[in-house]
Amino acid sequence: MEARLPIRQVTTALVWLTVALSLLPVSLPAALGQEAPSKTPETGKSEVAAEPEDDDPATAPDEETRKRRLLKRVLPPGQLTPEQQEEAQRLSKIAAAQGTDPTAIVGRFELSSQYVVLPGNSRLTTLVSRLDLALRSNWVLRVDVPQVWTDPNLPLQRVPNQSGLSDLFVRTGGRVYTVAGYAFFAGMDFTFPTAAGPPGPPLGLGKYTIGPLAATARVFPDIHSLLFGLIQHQISVGGDPSRKDVQFSRFALTFNTVWGERWWTQVQALTILNWNRDNRSGMTLEFEGGHRLTPKWLFFLRPGVGLFGRDVQGAYDWSIEVGFRRMFPSF
Repeated sequence: MEARLPIRQVTTALVWLTVALSLLPVSLPAALGQEAPSKTPETGKSEVAAEPEDDDPATAPDEETRKRRLLKRVLPPGQLTPEQQEEAQRLSKIAAAQGTDPTAIVGRFELSSQYVVLPGNSRLTTLVSRLDLALRSNWVLRVDVPQVWTDPNLPLQRVPNQSGLSDLFVRTGGRVYTVAGYAFFAGMDFTFPTAAGPPGPPLGLGKYTIGPLAATARVFPDIHSLLFGLIQHQISVGGDPSRKDVQFSRFALTFNTVWGERWWTQVQALTILNWNRDNRSGMTLEFEGGHRLTPKWLFFLRPGVGLFGRDVQGAYDWSIEVGFRRMFPSF
C-alpha cells in the first residue's frame, strides 16, 4: 500500500519549489540590465582575459582562485561572458528548432503515440495530434486532440474495451522575460470534456479545467545543455456533475543535451500531486532521444517508468512513446 502521509507531499512540493527557484538568474537586476559588458575594460577584452597570466610565478593565482575559475566554467554565473552568451543563444535556437524548449515561441505540427501499462496490468494507448501556432514571435497557441484506446484487462468482470476522442487540451501563453541563457514563459492551460462517455470506462475527466503554468529555460553553454522547469496547476470549473472534481499540480524538471543540429537527448522527472485524492502524489522518469530526419521533420522516442504513486492519474508502471514533429516559423 502506498504511503499517504501529508509530509511526503509537503516535502515533494518544497523540493520542486527549491529547484524552480534555482533556475532563476543569480542576480535578477543584473540580468535585466546585462551589466556585465560595462564592467569589462575599455579594450573590449573580458574580465577573464584581463586576469594575470599563470606563466609569471609572481602573479600566478593561488589555489583558491583556480577553484573559483573552475566553478565558473562548470556553473556559469548569472552574467555570461560574451562568448558564453553567443553559445547560449546558439543552443537556445537549436533547442527551439528541435521542439524541446517549453519556453520557445515556434510553430509545430506533431503526431505522437504512447503505449502505457497501468497498475493491474490494464493498458492505454493514445494518439495525439498537436498544433502550435506562434504569433508575432512572442505568443503561442497550442491545441492537442487526443484519441484513446483502453484495455481494462478485466475479462471476469466483462468490462469492455473503449476507444474514442479524449479531452481537448488548449494552452496559450508567451515569453515574459528573456536574456541570453535564460527565458521565462507564462500562460494558461484549458481542457474541455470532449471525451466519449458511457458505456465503458471514461476516456476523459468529464470536466472543464483551467489553470496557470510557468516554464523556465536555463542554458549551460560550457556543457552544451539546457535545464527546463515546468509548473502547472489545474482545477475543474464545471462539467458533468456526476464526475468528481479535479485539482492537481505537475512539476517537471528536464535536462536536455544538444548533440549538434541533428541529435538530442533528455531526461525528465515529473511529479504529480492530486489534491482531491488525499493529496496523493506520483512520480515518473522519462528518457528521450531525438533525431532530425530531414531539414523539416524530426523523430523522437521516449520511454518512461513510474517511480512511485503509479495509481495516481497521469502516472503509470511504464510507457513508451514515439512521435514525429515538423517545426515552422511564427506568423
